[in-house]
Amino acid sequence: MRRWLIAAAAWLALAAPAAAKPLVVILADADGTETTDLIAPYAILAESGAVEVKVVAATAAPIRLMPGMARISPQMTLAELARRPTAPDVVIVPAMHQVRDPERAAWLRAQAKAGARLMSICDGALVLAEAGLLDGRQATVHWFSAESLAKKHPKVTVRRDLRWVTDGPITTTAGVSASAPASLALLKDLAGEEVMRATAGRLGLAQPDPRHAGGDYRVASGPLSVAAGNAAAFWRRDDVQVALSPGIDEFSFAAVLDGWSRTYRSTAWATGPATVVSRRGLTIHADPAAPRHFDRQATLPATGAIEGMIDQLRAAYGQPTARFVALQLEHPYGALSAW
Repeated sequence: MRRWLIAAAAWLALAAPAAAKPLVVILADADGTETTDLIAPYAILAESGAVEVKVVAATAAPIRLMPGMARISPQMTLAELARRPTAPDVVIVPAMHQVRDPERAAWLRAQAKAGARLMSICDGALVLAEAGLLDGRQATVHWFSAESLAKKHPKVTVRRDLRWVTDGPITTTAGVSASAPASLALLKDLAGEEVMRATAGRLGLAQPDPRHAGGDYRVASGPLSVAAGNAAAFWRRDDVQVALSPGIDEFSFAAVLDGWSRTYRSTAWATGPATVVSRRGLTIHADPAAPRHFDRQATLPATGAIEGMIDQLRAAYGQPTARFVALQLEHPYGALSAW
């Protein structure tokens, strides 16, 4: 009898349907979506294998990445998402070129009402604020937008001491580089500590730490001098090639496209095959307007994508420019105390 019970239990375990993975959708805007804000959460969550993650947009039109010269295809439209039997568990909102969009705001409010957890990356908080979803809550945002967020939306309590802030079902993050640790923290909530640590290890990422000296990121004479000097030297401006290939690592691609396009003396272009499918399933499009000649070629860091990109910029243009880019990304290397 005992042997029969064990066999029956084993058969039931095999016959039982597997538990559905949490569904995380990353909302994008074809008019322009910040490169790392969009791609870093996708790469981290997809790498885990514990979460179903999809990039969604209002239409099937390719999404312009900003900064940098490349596009990606959404994996699902909002209409297709609505036909799924289950609603998203989490909606991630990157920074977008168009902050105000009444239809998008209504969709976000509907997702919140249906019980979805919302998470903004960087200036994606401005999108949530425009939808009225941050009123009465604590939130954070890219350092450059903190004052304007507080003024325009006085019902929002803006925090500068944390890289990400969770208030009820809504999480907001500081500038671009906070996308990685905040995504790891989300992964821990969705799939557990062990999965999060293993995923961070494979990607060469530090364990997530929310502590942040937000006041150390601001407009100051040093960064302004670098920006003015680089912008003025137009004759030294570089076109930088970011070569696409099938199976390309999304996170490293995003870091170099983003960083090399923020120096004020270079623009990064995705080149190679017109379209490739990345390691974790994103369709990336080269820019057809790319120049024939390139001054530099960016390499993709094997791990630690953002830190590897900063190392490249320091070698190419010197420490001040590397720190200037890190400041824009709100990365610790760019904190003013380090200048």
